[in-house]
Amino acid sequence: MDNVYKQIRPHKIPEEIVQQIKSLIKDGKLRPGEKLPPERMLADLLGVGRSSLREAINILETLGFVEVKKREGIFIRTVSSTIMFDPLRQILEEDKSGLYQLYELRKDIELATTYMSAKLRTKTDLVAIRKALERMEEDAKNNHLSLDYDWEFHLAITRATHNFLRVHILQNIYDFAADYMGLVVQKLVEEKTNIFTVLDQHKRIFQAIQKRDQESARTLMDEHLTWVEEKWKEFGRKKK
Repeated sequence: MDNVYKQIRPHKIPEEIVQQIKSLIKDGKLRPGEKLPPERMLADLLGVGRSSLREAINILETLGFVEVKKREGIFIRTVSSTIMFDPLRQILEEDKSGLYQLYELRKDIELATTYMSAKLRTKTDLVAIRKALERMEEDAKNNHLSLDYDWEFHLAITRATHNFLRVHILQNIYDFAADYMGLVVQKLVEEKTNIFTVLDQHKRIFQAIQKRDQESARTLMDEHLTWVEEKWKEFGRKKK
């Protein structure tokens, strides 16, 4: 792993640590949910004392950039979470019908994202998207569909736009909708053919991005997300 951290100058050490971590988040070098190195290792990478590092982490946690989990470590938070999603969470918990509107928002963002991904993706981006696709394919061979691998695929596409705000906002939507979409996936896998339909849809999206075919990539993503939405609504009608 490349060392993305820079040695810190002696003056205003905690403030410089905070600024560096914020810059790494903005540049997409530290991603939502990513775990920072252990305290001792991170202090060495930055060339600072552990007390200064702890002070900086406290500042970052207060600002909402990181989350400190006891006995687990320090994790990068989605920067959009404190901006818009806490009030939204309360609203949707009271009215579940709003989840369809949240999914509609996700579609709007992802269609634009897929279009830009096909234009801006690098070889490294393609490797990341393909790796997620291969995990999904291995999963499908065992008649399983992992929501984690599915979102890994979609986020890899999002990261290929090199727009850190897109990544953080979509990550937050995924995190918020995880419980609900998990139920959709459970229903989907009851029909094994659905697993391979989803896999095929993802393969075609990847191929369009690989070819830099922006229009096809966007259209294929629209078809995929609309198909999932229709299945979701179908399950809802059967439940009533």
